Amino acid sequence: MVGEIKICDVVRTFVNPDPREADVVALNGLSLDIKPGKFVSLIGPSGCGKTTLLRLIAGLDAPTRGALLLDEVVIDRPHYERGFVFQSANLFPWLNIRENIAFGLRARHEYREKKETVDELIELVGLKGFEKSFPHQLSGGMCQRVSLARALVGHPKVLLMDEPLGALDAFTRMNMQDEILRIWSEHNMTVVMVTHDVDEAIYLSDQVVVMSPRPAKIETIIDIEMTRPRARNQDDFIRYRTEILEILNFGGEIKTPDYYL
Repeated sequence: MVGEIKICDVVRTFVNPDPREADVVALNGLSLDIKPGKFVSLIGPSGCGKTTLLRLIAGLDAPTRGALLLDEVVIDRPHYERGFVFQSANLFPWLNIRENIAFGLRARHEYREKKETVDELIELVGLKGFEKSFPHQLSGGMCQRVSLARALVGHPKVLLMDEPLGALDAFTRMNMQDEILRIWSEHNMTVVMVTHDVDEAIYLSDQVVVMSPRPAKIETIIDIEMTRPRARNQDDFIRYRTEILEILNFGGEIKTPDYYL
């Protein structure tokens, strides 16, 4: 099996636009091993460096120090073996659904021999019959399905997702979570997802990596030892939710506000 990610003592520093202020340290000596075929969620406070880490794995950014490896090969540039799904679908509005999904294949001059893959993915994500539709004619959930298919068209070893369901309503989001699980199980790839939704992380993941405020370090790694399919009202589910919220300092007693409206 392929798709093993190793993150080795990674530091990522950004230059502060204000020369009077110190540079911003987003990640400070972060190390993490992600086993092949695992579904891993990154969760932590806003601005802690989750997306920065995801972009480094994708090769869209480079570490200031340290190294990232995929199957023992250093990651130093983007590659189709690492598919990326952004928070917004980012589809080309002038291309129809089929053309959006096939874009990567055409860019690599592989469409002619692999065009059947596009048909398979359209059916896999439940968009058969919408091949000639344009993004503005689809719902947000359907556009995210297109984005997911586009990320899968190169048969990646790793699927990276940055809050892919954050803009969707609750019911569409839960349906898409099940779709993502189904596609992951069928493709047998490694998935790393950034989310702020604790329930989503527990529902989807084999492991939840809880990150500290910036400069980010790993607070803890929680193995979700629940069989699938999972129910959000299971005792174990609630126990994991409580544990993660307490690590993030959102547990404890209900506080009474000291003000009046």
